Amino acid sequence: MMKRDLMKFLTKLVCLGLVIVGCRPQALDPTKIQPLDPTKIFPTKMLPQTAIATIVLPASTVLPTANPPTLTPTQVELSAQPLFQQAREANPDRYQFAVDKGAKFVPTSVGKSCYVLWTPEGFDQAPLRPIIATLHGHASWALDEFFLWQPYAEERGFGIVALQWWFGGGDAMSDYYLPQAMYPIFEEVLLNQGITPGTVLFHGFSRGSANSYAMTALDRRGNQFFGLTISNAGGMAKDFPPNGDIINGNFGATPFGGAHWVMYCGEKDPTPDRAGCAGMQAARDLVTSYGATVDLFIDDPTGDHGGFHQNPVNVNKALDVFDKLIGK
Repeated sequence: MMKRDLMKFLTKLVCLGLVIVGCRPQALDPTKIQPLDPTKIFPTKMLPQTAIATIVLPASTVLPTANPPTLTPTQVELSAQPLFQQAREANPDRYQFAVDKGAKFVPTSVGKSCYVLWTPEGFDQAPLRPIIATLHGHASWALDEFFLWQPYAEERGFGIVALQWWFGGGDAMSDYYLPQAMYPIFEEVLLNQGITPGTVLFHGFSRGSANSYAMTALDRRGNQFFGLTISNAGGMAKDFPPNGDIINGNFGATPFGGAHWVMYCGEKDPTPDRAGCAGMQAARDLVTSYGATVDLFIDDPTGDHGGFHQNPVNVNKALDVFDKLIGK
């Protein structure tokens, strides 16, 4: 008899426990169940961190969620991108410089490459938000252009978008983005940033400069974001395929109508006819014949191929032209 009474008592005790923890839903109204606050049930000061991690709560408990990590899907994709890793390894100091300055590394929409995007403090609220859009040179990196432009941009309150348009290997046209692919990338960034047409300084160095003419023609036919183009040590060669549509009249008789230019050449450039002063003088004559205004032609007697950024006087002269054009 005692054993039977003990069994009844134990059964009642178990059933009571089941009701308390909600294992008999038919006896409860789910609409009246309040989510449990685990911070009140298990005060963190009373339990070590390891103990908190092993607590098992009822399925109905709603736990407060911490802020999600800042890593976005596009950043996850970029972190696995071989080209981005290659750029980091090729330029560890300049990569760290960009990180320290708060630059963002964003994959292009097709995921093939990426760009560096940086804006100064207060840029989003500024009434005038100029931005430098830049192309690096032959077999180079967007990190290089960001590094070279950033001190000037920060001083003047300009943003920067530097596209990695070389794919990290080879020297053929197919190893680089073509202007028809690059312009939509810049366009998307500028539209997303709400940049006013005419307030973008477009810059290309060396092979990037050789593409600056087609990029400007595309912009004149499109949103006309570029208030100034800087062609830095790279002429408008007639045998360079991206220039073919311009020379053949596919952009009309004055594809550069309304465009403004600064051009740089160094007297010590090793390829004077293409990137040196002879080549840049020929480019000046061509763009002028197609409707452009060349506001400044920098002929640096001591400069070589990379002399534009090596001499701050050159850079500030060009930026002064841009400031005047945008009314800054």
